[in-house]
Amino acid sequence: MTEAELRRFLSKVGLVGSNAQLHKFNGGLHNSVWRVSTCDRRLVAKEYSTAVTGTLFPNTPEDEAEALQRLAGLKVAPNLIGFWPEVKLLVYDYVEGEMWDDDVVGVADLLLRKEIADPTGFRHVALTCEDILAEGDALFARCKRIPEASRPRPTDVSRAKKLSLIHTDVGVNLVGAGVGLRLIDWQCPAVGDICEDIYSFLSPAFQILGERPPLTALQIRNFWDALQRPDLAQRYTQMRAAFAWRFAGYCAWRAEVLDDAGICARYGHSLNAEFRYMKASNDC
Repeated sequence: MTEAELRRFLSKVGLVGSNAQLHKFNGGLHNSVWRVSTCDRRLVAKEYSTAVTGTLFPNTPEDEAEALQRLAGLKVAPNLIGFWPEVKLLVYDYVEGEMWDDDVVGVADLLLRKEIADPTGFRHVALTCEDILAEGDALFARCKRIPEASRPRPTDVSRAKKLSLIHTDVGVNLVGAGVGLRLIDWQCPAVGDICEDIYSFLSPAFQILGERPPLTALQIRNFWDALQRPDLAQRYTQMRAAFAWRFAGYCAWRAEVLDDAGICARYGHSLNAEFRYMKASNDC
Protein backbone atom coordinates (compact mmCIF):
# COMPACT_ATOMS: atom_id res chain seq x y z
CA MET A 1 0.00 0.00 0.00
CA THR A 2 1.37 3.41 -0.94
CA GLU A 3 1.28 6.37 1.42
CA ALA A 4 -1.59 7.86 -0.56
CA GLU A 5 -3.54 4.58 -0.38
CA LEU A 6 -2.93 4.34 3.36
CA ARG A 7 -4.09 7.91 3.86
CA ARG A 8 -7.29 7.21 1.93
CA PHE A 9 -7.97 4.04 3.90
CA LEU A 10 -7.40 5.66 7.30
CA SER A 11 -9.64 8.54 6.27
CA LYS A 12 -12.33 6.11 5.12
CA VAL A 13 -12.41 4.36 8.51
CA GLY A 14 -12.51 7.68 10.33
CA LEU A 15 -9.07 7.73 11.92
CA VAL A 16 -7.50 10.73 10.18
CA GLY A 17 -8.42 13.95 8.45
CA SER A 18 -6.83 15.76 5.56
CA ASN A 19 -4.07 17.30 7.70
CA ALA A 20 -2.62 14.02 9.00
CA GLN A 21 1.13 13.58 8.61
CA LEU A 22 2.54 10.17 7.70
CA HIS A 23 6.13 9.09 8.24
CA LYS A 24 7.32 5.68 7.06
CA PHE A 25 9.86 4.00 9.33
CA ASN A 26 12.99 2.46 7.86
CA GLY A 27 14.43 -0.92 8.73
CA GLY A 28 11.40 -3.21 8.84
CA LEU A 29 12.39 -6.65 7.58
CA HIS A 30 8.89 -7.93 6.86
CA ASN A 31 6.25 -5.23 7.30
CA SER A 32 5.67 -1.62 6.30
CA VAL A 33 5.20 0.64 9.32
CA TRP A 34 4.12 4.30 9.43
CA ARG A 35 3.78 6.85 12.20
CA VAL A 36 0.53 8.73 11.69
CA SER A 37 0.25 12.14 13.37
CA THR A 38 -2.97 14.12 13.70
CA CYS A 39 -3.71 17.27 15.66
CA ASP A 40 -4.58 15.32 18.82
CA ARG A 41 -2.95 11.88 18.63
CA ARG A 42 -0.18 9.77 17.15
CA LEU A 43 -0.76 6.29 15.80
CA VAL A 44 1.21 3.45 14.27
CA ALA A 45 -0.13 1.79 11.11
CA LYS A 46 1.42 -1.56 10.26
CA GLU A 47 0.81 -3.25 6.92
CA TYR A 48 1.86 -6.89 6.92
CA SER A 49 3.71 -8.68 4.17
CA THR A 50 3.07 -12.33 3.35
CA ALA A 51 3.36 -14.82 6.18
CA VAL A 52 6.88 -15.89 7.12
CA THR A 53 7.46 -19.63 7.48
CA GLY A 54 10.41 -21.79 8.50
CA THR A 55 11.61 -19.33 11.12
CA LEU A 56 11.51 -18.85 14.87
CA PHE A 57 9.54 -15.65 14.31
CA PRO A 58 6.43 -16.07 12.15
CA ASN A 59 4.67 -12.93 10.95
CA THR A 60 1.00 -13.33 11.89
CA PRO A 61 -1.18 -10.20 11.91
CA GLU A 62 -4.23 -11.94 13.37
CA ASP A 63 -2.15 -13.12 16.33
CA GLU A 64 -0.74 -9.65 16.93
CA ALA A 65 -4.24 -8.17 16.98
CA GLU A 66 -5.43 -10.86 19.39
CA ALA A 67 -2.38 -10.46 21.64
CA LEU A 68 -2.92 -6.71 21.90
CA GLN A 69 -6.53 -7.33 22.88
CA ARG A 70 -5.48 -9.82 25.57
CA LEU A 71 -2.92 -7.36 26.94
CA ALA A 72 -5.27 -4.37 27.03
CA GLY A 73 -5.12 -2.51 30.33
CA LEU A 74 -2.03 -4.33 31.63
CA LYS A 75 0.45 -1.58 30.66
CA VAL A 76 2.49 -4.08 28.70
CA ALA A 77 1.79 -3.39 25.02
CA PRO A 78 0.41 -0.57 22.84
CA ASN A 79 -3.33 0.08 22.83
CA LEU A 80 -5.00 -1.51 19.82
CA ILE A 81 -7.09 0.87 17.71
CA GLY A 82 -8.22 -1.50 14.97
CA PHE A 83 -7.35 -4.40 12.68
CA TRP A 84 -8.55 -4.84 9.09
CA PRO A 85 -7.61 -8.35 7.94
CA GLU A 86 -8.83 -7.76 4.39
CA VAL A 87 -5.93 -5.33 3.86
CA LYS A 88 -3.63 -6.81 6.53
CA LEU A 89 -3.49 -3.49 8.37
CA LEU A 90 -3.23 -3.02 12.13
CA VAL A 91 -3.34 0.36 13.91
CA TYR A 92 -2.37 1.05 17.50
CA ASP A 93 -1.46 4.04 19.66
CA TYR A 94 2.09 5.25 19.17
CA VAL A 95 4.30 4.53 22.19
CA GLU A 96 6.12 7.69 23.24
CA GLY A 97 9.75 7.40 24.27
CA GLU A 98 13.10 6.10 23.12
CA MET A 99 14.08 2.52 22.48
CA TRP A 100 14.92 0.70 25.71
CA ASP A 101 18.23 1.56 27.36
CA ASP A 102 19.38 0.16 30.71
CA ASP A 103 16.09 -0.01 32.68
CA VAL A 104 16.27 -3.68 33.65
CA VAL A 105 13.93 -3.16 36.61
CA GLY A 106 11.27 -1.87 34.22
CA VAL A 107 11.64 -4.98 32.06
CA ALA A 108 11.29 -7.29 35.07
CA ASP A 109 8.14 -5.47 36.16
CA LEU A 110 6.69 -5.59 32.63
CA LEU A 111 7.27 -9.35 32.33
CA LEU A 112 5.48 -9.91 35.63
CA ARG A 113 2.53 -7.75 34.54
CA LYS A 114 2.33 -9.77 31.34
CA GLU A 115 1.80 -12.99 33.29
CA ILE A 116 -1.85 -12.04 33.87
CA ALA A 117 -2.68 -12.38 30.15
CA ASP A 118 -4.49 -15.49 28.90
CA PRO A 119 -2.27 -17.45 26.45
CA THR A 120 -5.00 -19.80 25.21
CA GLY A 121 -5.26 -20.27 21.46
CA PHE A 122 -1.86 -19.08 20.29
CA ARG A 123 0.74 -21.34 18.67
CA HIS A 124 2.68 -23.63 20.99
CA VAL A 125 6.47 -23.57 21.10
CA ALA A 126 9.00 -26.12 22.33
CA LEU A 127 9.08 -26.50 26.10
CA THR A 128 11.73 -29.15 26.83
CA CYS A 129 15.47 -28.74 26.45
CA GLU A 130 15.64 -31.66 24.01
CA ASP A 131 12.96 -30.17 21.77
CA ILE A 132 14.62 -26.74 21.87
CA LEU A 133 18.00 -28.27 21.02
CA ALA A 134 16.41 -30.19 18.14
CA GLU A 135 15.12 -26.94 16.67
CA GLY A 136 18.66 -25.61 16.86
CA ASP A 137 19.93 -28.73 15.09
CA ALA A 138 17.46 -28.14 12.26
CA LEU A 139 18.60 -24.53 11.86
CA PHE A 140 22.28 -25.49 11.76
CA ALA A 141 21.43 -28.17 9.17
CA ARG A 142 20.35 -25.41 6.76
CA CYS A 143 23.80 -23.81 6.87
CA LYS A 144 26.51 -24.38 4.29
CA ARG A 145 29.19 -23.68 6.88
CA ILE A 146 28.57 -25.36 10.21
CA PRO A 147 30.33 -23.53 13.07
CA GLU A 148 32.51 -25.60 15.34
CA ALA A 149 30.71 -25.86 18.65
CA SER A 150 29.67 -28.66 20.95
CA ARG A 151 25.95 -29.27 21.26
CA PRO A 152 24.88 -28.89 24.90
CA ARG A 153 23.67 -31.95 26.73
CA PRO A 154 19.91 -31.76 27.31
CA THR A 155 18.98 -31.03 30.90
CA ASP A 156 15.99 -32.82 32.37
CA VAL A 157 13.88 -29.85 33.41
CA SER A 158 10.25 -30.28 34.37
CA ARG A 159 7.81 -28.29 32.26
CA ALA A 160 6.68 -24.95 33.58
CA LYS A 161 3.71 -25.27 35.92
CA LYS A 162 2.14 -22.23 34.27
CA LEU A 163 2.28 -21.55 30.56
CA SER A 164 2.41 -17.90 29.55
CA LEU A 165 1.59 -15.63 26.66
CA ILE A 166 5.13 -15.00 25.43
CA HIS A 167 6.41 -12.44 22.94
CA THR A 168 9.51 -14.48 21.87
CA ASP A 169 11.53 -11.43 20.71
CA VAL A 170 11.74 -9.11 23.71
CA GLY A 171 15.24 -7.68 23.48
CA VAL A 172 14.79 -5.55 20.37
CA ASN A 173 11.18 -4.47 20.90
CA LEU A 174 11.11 -2.43 24.11
CA VAL A 175 10.18 1.26 24.05
CA GLY A 176 10.13 3.68 26.97
CA ALA A 177 11.15 3.28 30.61
CA GLY A 178 9.68 2.68 34.05
CA VAL A 179 5.89 2.46 34.17
CA GLY A 180 5.81 3.75 30.58
CA LEU A 181 7.83 0.84 29.22
CA ARG A 182 5.99 -1.09 26.51
CA LEU A 183 6.69 -4.19 24.44
CA ILE A 184 5.87 -3.67 20.75
CA ASP A 185 5.72 -5.86 17.63
CA TRP A 186 3.61 -8.79 18.80
CA GLN A 187 3.45 -10.54 15.41
CA CYS A 188 4.92 -13.82 16.72
CA PRO A 189 3.28 -14.50 20.12
CA ALA A 190 3.03 -18.01 21.52
CA VAL A 191 1.99 -20.20 24.41
CA GLY A 192 5.23 -21.03 26.17
CA ASP A 193 7.59 -20.77 29.10
CA ILE A 194 8.24 -17.27 30.46
CA CYS A 195 11.91 -18.27 30.55
CA GLU A 196 11.92 -17.98 26.76
CA ASP A 197 10.96 -14.31 27.03
CA ILE A 198 13.54 -13.81 29.77
CA TYR A 199 16.13 -15.39 27.49
CA SER A 200 15.23 -13.13 24.57
CA PHE A 201 16.02 -10.18 26.83
CA LEU A 202 19.15 -11.43 28.63
CA SER A 203 20.74 -13.09 25.59
CA PRO A 204 23.77 -11.18 24.25
CA ALA A 205 22.74 -12.01 20.69
CA PHE A 206 19.35 -10.33 21.05
CA GLN A 207 21.01 -7.22 22.48
CA ILE A 208 23.58 -7.11 19.67
CA LEU A 209 20.85 -7.47 17.05
CA GLY A 210 19.19 -4.47 18.72
CA GLU A 211 22.48 -2.59 18.16
CA ARG A 212 23.33 -2.50 21.85
CA PRO A 213 26.16 -4.10 23.83
CA PRO A 214 25.37 -7.28 25.77
CA LEU A 215 24.04 -6.74 29.27
CA THR A 216 26.63 -6.51 32.02
CA ALA A 217 26.79 -8.89 34.97
CA LEU A 218 25.47 -6.08 37.17
CA GLN A 219 22.50 -5.43 34.89
CA ILE A 220 21.64 -9.13 34.85
CA ARG A 221 21.90 -9.35 38.63
CA ASN A 222 19.68 -6.27 39.01
CA PHE A 223 17.12 -7.85 36.66
CA TRP A 224 16.86 -11.01 38.75
CA ASP A 225 16.74 -9.00 41.98
CA ALA A 226 13.81 -7.00 40.58
CA LEU A 227 12.01 -10.08 39.27
CA GLN A 228 12.11 -11.74 42.71
CA ARG A 229 11.40 -15.17 41.25
CA PRO A 230 14.17 -17.55 42.33
CA ASP A 231 12.19 -20.42 40.82
CA LEU A 232 12.47 -18.82 37.38
CA ALA A 233 16.14 -18.02 37.92
CA GLN A 234 16.77 -21.71 38.60
CA ARG A 235 14.77 -22.84 35.56
CA TYR A 236 16.51 -20.30 33.37
CA THR A 237 19.95 -21.52 34.46
CA GLN A 238 18.95 -25.06 33.49
CA MET A 239 17.49 -24.08 30.10
CA ARG A 240 19.85 -21.29 29.04
CA ALA A 241 22.27 -23.45 27.04
CA ALA A 242 19.43 -24.99 25.02
CA PHE A 243 17.96 -21.59 24.19
CA ALA A 244 21.42 -20.33 23.23
CA TRP A 245 22.09 -23.33 20.95
CA ARG A 246 18.83 -22.79 19.11
CA PHE A 247 19.33 -19.07 18.64
CA ALA A 248 22.94 -19.60 17.59
CA GLY A 249 21.57 -21.84 14.84
CA TYR A 250 19.17 -19.09 13.83
CA CYS A 251 21.98 -16.51 13.72
CA ALA A 252 24.21 -18.81 11.66
CA TRP A 253 21.42 -19.40 9.15
CA ARG A 254 20.43 -15.74 8.88
CA ALA A 255 24.06 -14.70 8.41
CA GLU A 256 24.15 -16.89 5.29
CA VAL A 257 20.82 -16.08 3.65
CA LEU A 258 20.37 -12.32 4.07
CA ASP A 259 21.55 -9.91 1.38
CA ASP A 260 22.58 -6.93 3.51
CA ALA A 261 26.28 -7.31 4.36
CA GLY A 262 26.01 -5.18 7.49
CA ILE A 263 23.11 -7.18 8.90
CA CYS A 264 24.86 -10.45 8.04
CA ALA A 265 27.94 -9.26 9.94
CA ARG A 266 25.77 -8.41 12.94
CA TYR A 267 24.28 -11.91 12.89
CA GLY A 268 27.81 -13.35 12.72
CA HIS A 269 28.83 -11.28 15.74
CA SER A 270 25.67 -12.41 17.53
CA LEU A 271 26.46 -16.04 16.74
CA ASN A 272 29.89 -15.84 18.37
CA ALA A 273 28.49 -14.04 21.41
CA GLU A 274 25.80 -16.68 21.80
CA PHE A 275 28.31 -19.51 21.71
CA ARG A 276 30.23 -17.80 24.53
CA TYR A 277 26.98 -17.37 26.47
CA MET A 278 26.18 -21.05 25.95
CA LYS A 279 29.64 -22.14 27.10
CA ALA A 280 29.43 -19.95 30.19
CA SER A 281 26.16 -21.68 31.04
CA ASN A 282 27.74 -25.11 30.67
CA ASP A 283 30.62 -24.02 32.90
CA CYS A 284 28.29 -22.95 35.74
